Amino acid sequence: MQQQRIDTLAFARGLVAKRVRWRHRGRTPWAVDCVGMIVLSLRAAGLEIEDEKHYGREPWKDGVRRKMRARFGEPIAEQFWQPGDIAVFKSPQRSDPSHVGFLGDYPHGDFSLIHAHADQDCREHVLDARWRRLLVEVYSPWAL
Repeated sequence: MQQQRIDTLAFARGLVAKRVRWRHRGRTPWAVDCVGMIVLSLRAAGLEIEDEKHYGREPWKDGVRRKMRARFGEPIAEQFWQPGDIAVFKSPQRSDPSHVGFLGDYPHGDFSLIHAHADQDCREHVLDARWRRLLVEVYSPWAL
């Protein structure tokens, strides 16, 4: 399981290194959205998960949370977070979650966020105070 976490993050970081572009519902090595990055990275590590491809750009009826709980169970408490877990975020303008990304191991301590974002494409950066304010919950795909 630990190797799968490492392989998942290596694939996601490969998308960052290649400066892969953001594209709504993208599932290719040259264009992904936040969900696409999660699906492709988990599959690259050998974890097959159901892929939801029919969703809009705006959250609808707490769909992100419902899908995450259906796939991965209950969210995990902060003291159990590990690199390779999936973080769920809301936008500053809305209360419903609308974005996902991987927690990574930040070289200077704490966590990084690895994600595909409409404004930034594929990126990795520290999970700073701004992103922590937007963080809603974290799920482990490895508890299955």
